[in-house]
Amino acid sequence: MNQSQDTGAFTTALGMIGGVVKTISVKSVMMAITFGSLANVMIYPAASAGIGYIEKKALDKISERINANCNQNQSSKNDE
Repeated sequence: MNQSQDTGAFTTALGMIGGVVKTISVKSVMMAITFGSLANVMIYPAASAGIGYIEKKALDKISERINANCNQNQSSKNDE
């Protein structure tokens, strides 16, 4: 995996672990924790990290296009 994928996977895993720890620490009795509550806690950070990753990729593409256009304009000015 490249650095971007490593960062996304690491962020998702830590978010899920943090959510589970928070759920367990808030509820004093382990029997009160249901699969549904754990699933909700794990899905939110995973979705959040996924959306953040998609936004990052989109902004990277936009930045590449802007840089390419700027470089193309710069080279055309130098040719004149």
